[in-house]
Amino acid sequence: MTIRTWKNRGSQATRLIAGLAVAFSLVVFSGELPAALAQDAPGREIIVAQNGVFGGFNPFAPLQRLFGGGRERKPAQKQPSSTRKRQVARPAGTPPKFEVMPKDPDAGLILVVGDRMARGVADGLRYTLADKPQIRIEAVTEDKAGFAGDTAPDWASQVLSRIRGADVKAVVVMIGQQDIGKSFPGEPPVEFMTAEWLDIYRKKIDALIRVVRQERKPIVWAGLPPTNQELLNGDFTQLNSIFQSAAEDRRVRYVDIWDIFLADDGSYSSYGPDVDGKNAKLRANNRIDFTWAGYRKVAFFVERELSRLLGGYGGLAFEGVEDDPNFIVLTGRTTSPETLLLGGEEDAQMDRDSAAYGLFVIGKPLPPVPGRVDDPRMPVEGASALGDAVPSGS
Repeated sequence: MTIRTWKNRGSQATRLIAGLAVAFSLVVFSGELPAALAQDAPGREIIVAQNGVFGGFNPFAPLQRLFGGGRERKPAQKQPSSTRKRQVARPAGTPPKFEVMPKDPDAGLILVVGDRMARGVADGLRYTLADKPQIRIEAVTEDKAGFAGDTAPDWASQVLSRIRGADVKAVVVMIGQQDIGKSFPGEPPVEFMTAEWLDIYRKKIDALIRVVRQERKPIVWAGLPPTNQELLNGDFTQLNSIFQSAAEDRRVRYVDIWDIFLADDGSYSSYGPDVDGKNAKLRANNRIDFTWAGYRKVAFFVERELSRLLGGYGGLAFEGVEDDPNFIVLTGRTTSPETLLLGGEEDAQMDRDSAAYGLFVIGKPLPPVPGRVDDPRMPVEGASALGDAVPSGS
């Protein structure tokens, strides 16, 4: 049986009803009509459903065509691949793009030394201090290097060369992750975490701190974070104790970040409050490294110590002030480092005969100047306001 296509939309209602009745009966009693229709209508888009009593045939299609429905569907136009925006995921720990205020030509330099974690902290400090033109950040880092291993860098020499080649104000260190499991070279090699290994490790740390302190620069040393691995936590804790001990001996500022990356119950958590107080993912998928939010949080606590050492970066404000007997600089003159307060670490090298030392260290009052507001002496009748009292009758 052949079904003719209706082209005249003005056909009589009786023909329409008869056609619908025939179509409905064919669908019910024959399952081959959809295939026949598909063969008899070349060039037309036939959409056949796989399930249902009608087997994909729509008995109301003539009505839809009659009243303007059921037209051929236009295939959806695909957007050219050249115009599509590629969504590139930023690796964990990688900083976003941000604007940095142009730095002053004589801006002070903060060195950040260490491994991959140190590089993340350097990025966080750049972001935090982006609007400070008087300070800039430079990373002296190697992602997969620490103190141990056959190819470990000579950190002390690298830092010393940078200090003597630039106006370094402070040194930040974060290191140790890459030392886990590595031995020190020797015959035989010094195995990881043996007593001899720990002794060599302490000497490496001491050498780095000694170089920086001899150049009279402050150090901020950031400790290692907790992880979800019990054995690794034990190693990190052991290294942190060495870092903290070295810092206490030489007045290095040690930043303990262990507790701030734990949950309220003291357990490990990859999530926690970021620097804005919002709950965020702070740790990378390996639960050792940090995300960008995590590095920003470490940098926040490091920067807080730097601000205390450098006077909120106002410590640079006294640079270039010439010696003036009427101007007392609490951190010394232009010939002394701006990071040591009087009475601090280098007492033996200070001028103990200076008025500043006598006032702020010993507590000796400054000698009064006649006529100045702090002169407690009352003027005597007949005496000059700026001179000593003159006995009457002289």
